[in-house]
Amino acid sequence: MAAVMPAPSNARLLLSGNEAVARAVWESGCRVAAAYPGTPSTEMLEVLSTYPDMYTEWSVNEKVSLEVTIGAAYAGSRAFCAMKHVGMNVAADALMTLTLTGVIGGLVIAIADDVGLSSSQNEQDSRYWGRFAHLPVFEPSDSQEAYEMAKVAFDFSERLQVPVILRMTTRINHVKGLVTVGERVPHAAAGFKKEPARWVMTPAGAGKRIPLMFERDKTLLAEAENSPLNLVDDGADRRVGFVTSGPAYMHVREAFPKAPVFKLGFSCPVPIQKLRQFAATVDRLVVVEEVEPLVENELKGAGIACIGQRTSCRARANWRRTSSSRPSPGCSVSRCPRASRRLRPSSPGRRRCAWPARISASITRWRRSRTSPFPATSAATHSAQAIRGTRSTRPFPWAPRWASRLASTRAAARPTRTSASSP
Repeated sequence: MAAVMPAPSNARLLLSGNEAVARAVWESGCRVAAAYPGTPSTEMLEVLSTYPDMYTEWSVNEKVSLEVTIGAAYAGSRAFCAMKHVGMNVAADALMTLTLTGVIGGLVIAIADDVGLSSSQNEQDSRYWGRFAHLPVFEPSDSQEAYEMAKVAFDFSERLQVPVILRMTTRINHVKGLVTVGERVPHAAAGFKKEPARWVMTPAGAGKRIPLMFERDKTLLAEAENSPLNLVDDGADRRVGFVTSGPAYMHVREAFPKAPVFKLGFSCPVPIQKLRQFAATVDRLVVVEEVEPLVENELKGAGIACIGQRTSCRARANWRRTSSSRPSPGCSVSRCPRASRRLRPSSPGRRRCAWPARISASITRWRRSRTSPFPATSAATHSAQAIRGTRSTRPFPWAPRWASRLASTRAAARPTRTSASSP
C-alpha cells in the first residue's frame, strides 16, 4: 500500500486516492500528521508513516488527532489530519473552536465519506461541516485531483489562516489512477506566538472572533467565485445542464457526454453567482450530488430553478423516461429505482408522469366538497357526519376506506353517557 519512495519528479504512478493524498501531503512540506483508523481513510496515514522527515501517529480517537495537528498548526508547521465521516462527530468539539481561532501553518482535514455504507454504521455528508464551521470544502473527483487539491489546500490554508476540509468518498479513496507526482518542498515553521486574545477561547475572547469569522466568510465566497477548482465543461446539447461534484462528475460525464457540466471543486461556499450565469445558458438545470441535497437547497434558496433529489414528480412532469414505468409518489432522482433512469427532455410519443394530474384532481375534488351544504373543518367532523348519515362515508376524497370503518368502530366502542344521579 505504500507509495514508491524514490519516485522522481514528474513520474507517473498508479495510486489510490489515499496514496495520492499522502504523497501530496509529504510534498507540501507537512511536518505532523495524525489520524484515527477507519475505512475508507486508514491508508492515508499508513502511507504517510513510510515517508521521511515527518512525525505521524495513530491517536486514541479523532478528537485527539485533530488537537495534535491543531497544536502543530498554531506553531506555524503544516499539519494533516485524517478520519472517516463518523469520526468528525467525535472531533466536532475541537473543530468548532478551531473555526474561531484559525491557524498559522497550513492545516488540512481529510474526511472520507463512506457513500453506500461499505463499512460504516451510517451514511453522513461531511459537506455539512463546511457550512456548520464556516470552513472551505474541496471535493476531488479522482486520484489526480485529490493529489492536486491537497497541495492547493495547504497554500490556501496558510494564506487565509483557515483550516481546509478535503472531502473524499470511498470511490476516490480506494480507486486507483495514474498520478503525476513531484518532489518534496520543505516548509519552515514560523513558531508559536503568544496571543491570548486569539488562542484562549473564553467567552470574552470568542465573542470578538465571531465578527472576524463572518468577514472571512465573505472572503471565502469571493475566492469560490473566482477559483479555478470550479470549472465548466461546455457541451453542445444545452437542453439540460448539470451541477455536480466529486466522483458523481465522472458518472454525469459518462452518461451525458454532450451536456454542459458545472464541476464544483471548491464546493463550500457555493459560488451562487457563477452558477446563476451557468443556469442561464441551459434549458433545465439538474443537480447531481452524493448523499444530501445541499447544493440543490442552496440554489433553490437563491431563486435558481433546478431539479435534484428533493424535486417532486410534479416538477418533472414535462420529462420523459426511457421506460414507460410510472414513478413512485415523492420519488427522487438518486434514490427511487424508477426515477433514477436517465432523464431526457420531453418528446412526442412518450408517456408523461401521471401522478401530477391525479394529485391535482384530488385537490380539486376536495375544494369542491368544501362548498357542500355540510361544511366540515376537520377529519373528525367528517367522520361524525358520516356516522350520522349526513355525509359521504369517506372523510376526505383521497382518504382510504378504512378511515370510515375506523370512525365507526370508535363510535361503537365509545361508552354511552348517562346522567349521574344527585347525591
